[in-house]
Amino acid sequence: MIINENNPYPLFKKGQQLKSGSLTGIVEFAEGEDWATRMYLEGSGIFYGLNIEVNPGAGTVKLLPGTAVTSDGYLFALEKEITYDGISKKEGKDFEIELFERPVTVKVLNNRNDNNRELIHRLSGVDPAEPPTKLPDDTTPYLIVLIVLDDETTVPSCLYGYENNESKKNKNIYPALIPKGFFKPGELEQWFIGSVADAGDKDPFVNRFGYTDKEQGGPHISFSRFTSWAPFSLGFEEVCKAAEPLIGEAYKAVYELVKSKLGLDTVNPFEELTGDLADLNKSVKSGGGRNYPWLYDYYRDLVAAYQEFVSTDMFSYLSYIPKKDRFPGYISLGSVRTGDNKLAYRMGLYRPPFADLSLNALEKPKLLMERMKYLADVEHTRFNETGFPPSGVLFTPDAGLNKQLSERAIPFYYKDPSALSQSWSAALTRSRRTFDIPGIDDVRDRKFLTTNMENYNFFRIKGHTGGDVEVTQTAIENQRRDLHLPFDIKFVYLGTDADMDPLVRQRSAAFSDLTILLEKIVNDIRCARTCSDDFERIIFRDGFDRDQIGNMFEALVSFFDKPPADLEEKLDQICNEDGVCNDENKTCCRAHLTSLYAVYKEYIGRKKELLDGLLFSRFAEKHPGLEHNGGVPKGGTLILLCTKNDVASLSEEKRSNLVNLLLSSKEEEKAAAISLAKELEGYNIVADFSLPYICCSGKPSINLVLQDAPPVARFDIAEQNELPEGEGVNVSLKNQSLRADTYHWELYDFKGEFITDKHTNDINEVVKFDLKRERGVVFAVLLTASRDGMDSKYSTEIVICPKGEVKVTSNGKDSVNLDITDSNEVEIEVTPFGGRFTLVLQQNDNQEDIDPSGFDIDWKEDKTKAVLTIYEPQPGIYTLEYVFNVKGCEGAGGRLEINAVTPTGKEPVVNKGLAPDESNKAVANNDAVLNKRILGYRGDVNKMAKEDETLLEDNRWTDTKAFLLASGTPETLHAGYEKLQANLQTGFSKLKVAQKAQVIKMLAYATAYYIDRLIVASPDKVPAIARKLVKAAAESISAQKDGVAQWHQVWNTTGIVTAENEKTVNTYKGLIA
Repeated sequence: MIINENNPYPLFKKGQQLKSGSLTGIVEFAEGEDWATRMYLEGSGIFYGLNIEVNPGAGTVKLLPGTAVTSDGYLFALEKEITYDGISKKEGKDFEIELFERPVTVKVLNNRNDNNRELIHRLSGVDPAEPPTKLPDDTTPYLIVLIVLDDETTVPSCLYGYENNESKKNKNIYPALIPKGFFKPGELEQWFIGSVADAGDKDPFVNRFGYTDKEQGGPHISFSRFTSWAPFSLGFEEVCKAAEPLIGEAYKAVYELVKSKLGLDTVNPFEELTGDLADLNKSVKSGGGRNYPWLYDYYRDLVAAYQEFVSTDMFSYLSYIPKKDRFPGYISLGSVRTGDNKLAYRMGLYRPPFADLSLNALEKPKLLMERMKYLADVEHTRFNETGFPPSGVLFTPDAGLNKQLSERAIPFYYKDPSALSQSWSAALTRSRRTFDIPGIDDVRDRKFLTTNMENYNFFRIKGHTGGDVEVTQTAIENQRRDLHLPFDIKFVYLGTDADMDPLVRQRSAAFSDLTILLEKIVNDIRCARTCSDDFERIIFRDGFDRDQIGNMFEALVSFFDKPPADLEEKLDQICNEDGVCNDENKTCCRAHLTSLYAVYKEYIGRKKELLDGLLFSRFAEKHPGLEHNGGVPKGGTLILLCTKNDVASLSEEKRSNLVNLLLSSKEEEKAAAISLAKELEGYNIVADFSLPYICCSGKPSINLVLQDAPPVARFDIAEQNELPEGEGVNVSLKNQSLRADTYHWELYDFKGEFITDKHTNDINEVVKFDLKRERGVVFAVLLTASRDGMDSKYSTEIVICPKGEVKVTSNGKDSVNLDITDSNEVEIEVTPFGGRFTLVLQQNDNQEDIDPSGFDIDWKEDKTKAVLTIYEPQPGIYTLEYVFNVKGCEGAGGRLEINAVTPTGKEPVVNKGLAPDESNKAVANNDAVLNKRILGYRGDVNKMAKEDETLLEDNRWTDTKAFLLASGTPETLHAGYEKLQANLQTGFSKLKVAQKAQVIKMLAYATAYYIDRLIVASPDKVPAIARKLVKAAAESISAQKDGVAQWHQVWNTTGIVTAENEKTVNTYKGLIA
């Protein structure tokens, strides 16, 4: 019985008279049931056997046993072979039948040898008779078909009635010859399964990354254009965009095909899929395109899900069932005279609909369709989630790239892998073992890798994109080591050939073998003692430092890159300088430089070759088969693509967040903004690729260390020229910066007020400023040299000759009396600011120059008045001289005479060494004491650079020095100290022990300066932000060995405690105990 098909039949009762229509109903019912049985039990399109053997000369067609079912359900079956040797006629004529609702004359074959001559004629084309009865040759192509013929006969009946004859209807199957020309081309095409070469033309696909069809030579894969982030991101966008309509249309079409067979909802869930994918693509693009590699993987999941579905037995069954009107009532067995295509006119085998299907033939496609619906719903993906992609490197085991999607791990970009696992694999769902699917739980994934790795041939990776190169590399190597995973790691970078030169100049590299060789040459120079210390400084700028070996190689490059380019000329130039080397014939000097030159040449050659391998486009060109697969095959190479962080590549959300944080008044949020800005300075990983083989470990065991060497700001005063009418001086500044590409120059007057600035990009450009005397005679030039988010600052003071009156007075007089029993200070007026003071004591005939540490000048804010403090005054005549030691300014100066006296019975004021106890109150002027302390901090920090000249190129030292020289309001002081703290702590954990000690020392001096300045500005309270910042400094200082002891050497309460500030001083003292 067929569902929803009505097939009535008559019922008879005892004594009921029968009508002819009642009996006809029985026949119709039987025919209907017979058709249903054949159509739905056997299946239309079955074709087994029924082969034919044609003998044209004998005029025979042998039909071998077999079975076939027409498209409309007629079952043709033969158990024993039959040889047909004649042609049947009806009333002397060929039979006329109807096919496709058109009449056609056919030659019906029989096995009674009727009309055998004609059969020979039709099969061979030649009439076997002799002339004159011989018929013309037959050239008509015939098809041999099985057809159904209806034959109705009547016989007389003894029954009485209107019609006393009985009728019988016979349905018989006969082979027949039918002219091939009767069939239309489209009708012939419907017979065959034939070739399926073009059957998948509408299947979806995603082109490989790098696909292009715009260049000469047609479609191909090329990575040559991927030299920066914009074309790289566009490459993913293009292949994803091209795949969206293919995926959407394929999903929609296949659902329409199977929904009635699988009992699915009539509403197609994929109607809007193309648009949904396009919207998702736009969303990824608006986020900077960083998620394009994962979107590419997602699209490939959609294609893989479709391919797995259409490869099921059920879909095969749907493909093979012919429509009812394709070949109704006949089967084609072969052909006569159809040329080379004669085999094509035998119908192909249509498999029975259920005979070959497994028990889960319908269950599996239903589940796979559920998976397709889940995957195609973009709301189930994480691309628009905050925090995607996740951080923290993890590996997930996977069956392999060539496996069906249901055998692979669930990717991490789906929101609920546990829910997805219920339809991910039909086999595991049926066996209730979906927990065996990798990708659901990180802990279980690790267990898979620690138990039986042989089940997996691929390792998916997550948590690596967006991370710092060094941090991510360490995490991957740790995972690889801990799990003993067989793959190699390689880092490549986005860039162009034009980037090569800046990369060579601006980055330092250290090769282990060249490092050993360079150190040996330097040690030979030192041990030979034929050359002075200046020789080493000339080559390496500030001397050789093995802890900065990368920068030492770069210093070597800078040295040999300078003119003259010819080696012999350079040897003569350096070795003939006075005081460089002591050997008379300069043999040792030339030998040392020649050895260093060989290292230099090898270094730059290696580095050029190295950078060829680091550029992504070059590396891909040398390693065909590079693919993005979201992981690495077992025994393959994981290629991690890196690029410099760029604010422009950040998503709108991140950019807004950064701006809001920087503008925030909350100190915690400002700190977060500074941290975020620091992250933008390094290289980050943006994508992964892989090769199916180990490519990068078969090299000699030469370790390579790459460092991003920071820029160094430097300049010299090249020339000074007087402006007309003594207006001022025009100064020319020669840029001597290193590893920078942009330069910002700022000019300030002696009060720290901004005058003007200039911006340059060419290091060879000479910058000029007009220093006008109306703004004073002391100016400060600040140079900020930058590259790739890193910067260095260098500032120097320029003093010009006043060209006017220079004087120093006290209360307008050039002499003053000082009762040293009452005070050790003299208030003075000075014009102009910027000169140097010397103090001389005359006692009778004895004259003594006072050491600068024996007196102090504390300038007032307006820089026109100051206070002279003599720390241990003695009776006599002090002469305070104020001069400008500037070229062309000899003789310009002022002089103040101070008559120091002690009335009878009184002792002079002396600064006695007070114990570092807050109970001791300073009797001297508190401001003067604090000023001396500040000068001490500055001097000690300067002394650090003299002891280790490498600090001159260290941003941390230059920033500390700049902070100790800064002035301004407490708010400016807080902001400057907070920024300095962040700079000092950046990268602290990666420093060596000696470098850490230096940084802690700088932090101690900066903190001492900060506290002393605040004690003067706020003697009665400790500001909240100061408490927070000093506590943070205390944690850093206390964490280091001997850090607290070092702090107490830098800062104590000697001489600064007063009744007004005692509580505040004690509070600061307690913060760093």
